[in-house]
Amino acid sequence: MSVIIEKKITGFNAPLKNSKNNYPQSTNPNAPRFFFNLLGVASRGGSKTYTTTRIIKDFEEHKLIDNDGIVHPLRTFIISPTVNANKILANLNSLDESDIYDTYSDTNLKEIIDDIVETKQEVMKYKLYVEAYNLIKRTPKDKIPELIKRRPEVIKILEENDYKDPKEIDIRFREIPVNLIILDDCVGSSAFSRKSQNMLVNYLIKNRHMFVSFFILTQSMKAIPRVIRMNCNVFLLGKFASKKVIIQDMYEEVSNVLTEEEFEKIYDYATQDKYGMLIMDCSGDNKRFYKSYDSELVLSPLDAGFAPHTREKI
Repeated sequence: MSVIIEKKITGFNAPLKNSKNNYPQSTNPNAPRFFFNLLGVASRGGSKTYTTTRIIKDFEEHKLIDNDGIVHPLRTFIISPTVNANKILANLNSLDESDIYDTYSDTNLKEIIDDIVETKQEVMKYKLYVEAYNLIKRTPKDKIPELIKRRPEVIKILEENDYKDPKEIDIRFREIPVNLIILDDCVGSSAFSRKSQNMLVNYLIKNRHMFVSFFILTQSMKAIPRVIRMNCNVFLLGKFASKKVIIQDMYEEVSNVLTEEEFEKIYDYATQDKYGMLIMDCSGDNKRFYKSYDSELVLSPLDAGFAPHTREKI
């Protein structure tokens, strides 16, 4: 009979830094954590656009603050052939008329991403100007020649805006916006063709670097390629006549916290009402479940009979 012996080794003990990225987050603790990608699946009239609007409206009503205490603005884009029929979207203050597209094309999606990247660069350039302006302002007059000699780039930066007070500079955003891109009912378009799919997946993977969260809303789970589903971590699941596809495709996302029987039970509970949705939020450290963002769902011990957070039976 063999015995396992643990033998200490040297090395592998160099100190490592593992600092968290400084992403803005909502002051609402129940909101998804940025930067997530969301997949919403429900039949027509199943409230996926309504629920998405509720989520974004909540982001509008709570501050989005990073670790430095800076409040970031919110900007929403939408690509949808049915956008004019979804009047609920008119509730969004972060959705500008110029950021609405009624047709999906790779060109339109790239135009949105290019706009986001350019806006980020514009804000960063503005911040360099503010830094240069404040540096000159707090430097004693007799020390300015020495400063300019040491850092000639300061004058070049200030010359671009004629040494204006930063408050007088006309710029749309003074902090990098949190960007939300909604793709709604785009299954019939080229959105998920092989060529477009590769581009979209690339954007989904790089979303954090661009300060972007995607909302992909569809009536058919099967219509969304698996590689796209795998890059989403928040899910809105509506009620379907057959739940087989939902259970098979989505259980993997929560298999480490729920049995398949528990997942089916919580899905049935959340969708028992006409417009009920199960929301699975895997964007944070813990997986969370909600019933249409009206209540949190927690499977309780068998002898308790109710979920401790909601006092509702599951």
